[in-house]
Amino acid sequence: MSSLFRLRSIAACAIIAWGVFVGGCGHATSTLPGPDTGVVPAPGIPSIQIEPQSLTVPKHVANLTEWQQSGIATQVPALWMAQWVTYAMIGTAAYANAFHAAGGKYAVAYSNANYWYTSPTYTAPGHYAESAFAHTSGGARVTRPQGTGKEEYLNPNSSAEQSGYAAITSTIKSWGAFNYIYVDGVSSDLSISLYRFTGTPVEITTDSEYVAGMKATMAKSYLPTIINGYMNGNPVQEEEYVGATNIAAIFGESCFTTYSGQITGQKWTDMADALLYTTGRHYPAICVGKGALADNRALRNYWLSSWWLTYDPTYSVAGELMTSPGDVYVFAEQELVPTSPLQTATSAVSQLKRSNGVYAREFATCYLKGVSIGACAAVVNPTSSTLSIPALSKAYHRRLVLDDNNLYDAGNVYIYSGLPTLGPDTGQIIFP
Repeated sequence: MSSLFRLRSIAACAIIAWGVFVGGCGHATSTLPGPDTGVVPAPGIPSIQIEPQSLTVPKHVANLTEWQQSGIATQVPALWMAQWVTYAMIGTAAYANAFHAAGGKYAVAYSNANYWYTSPTYTAPGHYAESAFAHTSGGARVTRPQGTGKEEYLNPNSSAEQSGYAAITSTIKSWGAFNYIYVDGVSSDLSISLYRFTGTPVEITTDSEYVAGMKATMAKSYLPTIINGYMNGNPVQEEEYVGATNIAAIFGESCFTTYSGQITGQKWTDMADALLYTTGRHYPAICVGKGALADNRALRNYWLSSWWLTYDPTYSVAGELMTSPGDVYVFAEQELVPTSPLQTATSAVSQLKRSNGVYAREFATCYLKGVSIGACAAVVNPTSSTLSIPALSKAYHRRLVLDDNNLYDAGNVYIYSGLPTLGPDTGQIIFP
């Protein structure tokens, strides 16, 4: 099963109420020689909401990141997060309250409704009766090693599992600090949800039983849920969760990129189509690309241009779990907001495929930090061949160039002259 960056190791730390808010900010500088245009990041308060936006163009796209959990972004003050992040996954109620007090929109708590984690030094929150667990034909719990301990498989069709999870969410709601509960490891495929587990459960045997149980579990949550589902199986199959009771958004980690590379071929197509399906039904679709390379800029370009093919200004949510100096997962390219698309895929990303195999989408106006910088386009080559940028509605001569730093540590974007060919598994944001 896939999981959030550095999150599973201490999975339920996000639902333990402890800690106090601390500030502090250290900024590095970063320059990239020779750009046509370079803009130094400046603070701004976004106007992002789940409901349709006003005509005001926000300073950044709707986005999600982690803060003050599992040791992530602990150096970043609440005020900065509130200005630059729409959804913050936060480890404690104290920090969630600080985020809101600074003007932050949505605080998200972590949970796992499918796996019960224990180790010599930690036991996941909540109380589950024996009947909440899945068992082998011999009566043993179905388990797998995880970190320094183990995870035990919960049977989502069990009333004991559903009531046990409901009690956990009731506690989180009682803190009054969180807007949503993130639910890790939700799949559409029973066999994938059982990845690396020892033993076959007798209580639940089919995909349909599993999905019905997970839907019933989410329905009993005391807060709306954001489920981590797109990458836990075929992304298109996760569409069956869209519209289910109490599921507010669908989350996809490893969306278009993994820690080590690009997602291509049919899996890339399936991810794009799943995002389009979700936003097309007026549900937030959270696309979180990953990258753990020494230099993630190629992955970030590929993720960004792929995501723009599916971008909806009201329901698309960006996320980049890309390592960078300072390990703050918010980047300057999120300040680039495309508007007035000339082409929009309504049902399948194939509607944006050009005759030479490149996918392209043009926008009449792009905004950077709330200021118009003219037309722009996203072009993506998710194949193993080298392709040329096809003829579009206008001549494009420039491209987006990123630097290594995240936005908190003075990350920037630049516009360079010259368009390269699109090598295998590459994407570009381009300008006239």
